[in-house]
Amino acid sequence: MKALILLGCPESPSQTPMANYVSWKLSNLGWDVSVASTPAASKLLEVGDPNNQYIKNKIDIDSTLNTLEEGQFDLLIGFVSKDAAASYFVTFYHILKIKALALIFEKDLDVLEDLTNIVRESTDAEMVSVKAYHNPTPLKVKFNKSLDKLLGNVRD
Repeated sequence: MKALILLGCPESPSQTPMANYVSWKLSNLGWDVSVASTPAASKLLEVGDPNNQYIKNKIDIDSTLNTLEEGQFDLLIGFVSKDAAASYFVTFYHILKIKALALIFEKDLDVLEDLTNIVRESTDAEMVSVKAYHNPTPLKVKFNKSLDKLLGNVRD
């Protein structure tokens, strides 16, 4: 099982630790994880995980998009905190046609609503939409619940 994590602009301090966490969580569940990111996000991942303990396979988001094919991955997780990130997520979603989870986060509630609407109107992906910027905990809690739901691990 192969998972792809998308990272755009790393402006939010919550994104890099959450990317490490999401990769770690999926790896522990048996997924082969790749992270497609912008060069700036990739540099932050390298500094935050110098021994590649959490993220083993880092790839450039644009190069990946240029060679992307349906069936290449089994799960898509996208970090959406900007319009460009929403566009990347929607594009990757429609090319891959797989289970997907959008982690939508922003400190401004109006922007958060706009980003959520973009993803909702353009995909059938599972979504986490939360006000978060410095503190990744609300995003982490909702991610864990949504991932369980998406993968069918929900317990009554």
